[in-house]
Amino acid sequence: MYLKEFINKMGTTKDTVRFYLQLKLLTPKRKGKNYWFTEQETAAFEEIKKLQELGFSLQEICTIKLRHDQACGTELQWRQNLDLVRTKLQENEAIINQLERRNIGLKQLEAALKQKLLIR
Repeated sequence: MYLKEFINKMGTTKDTVRFYLQLKLLTPKRKGKNYWFTEQETAAFEEIKKLQELGFSLQEICTIKLRHDQACGTELQWRQNLDLVRTKLQENEAIINQLERRNIGLKQLEAALKQKLLIR
């Protein structure tokens, strides 16, 4: 399918697809002057979106793709990706802890404000 069809199918924008092309996250073949997107690019695009939903940056996704392209299915690839996932989990835990501390502070503030309203 051509670029316009791909954009419509994936519910994205031309700028997003062009940026992914620039990053080499998508590598469609050429049909004349136009890009020709296959199910391979559809699957790659869906994988990019899944990884983004998990909190991976485009730079991290580029790293994952590079590892896949260089050492697909090897223990090295699995170990490197495991390290990346563990790092992401640690980052998420830090964010969760920060949000929990914020919630405690907000609940204390809420209680203090309720108390002031009851005094009046």
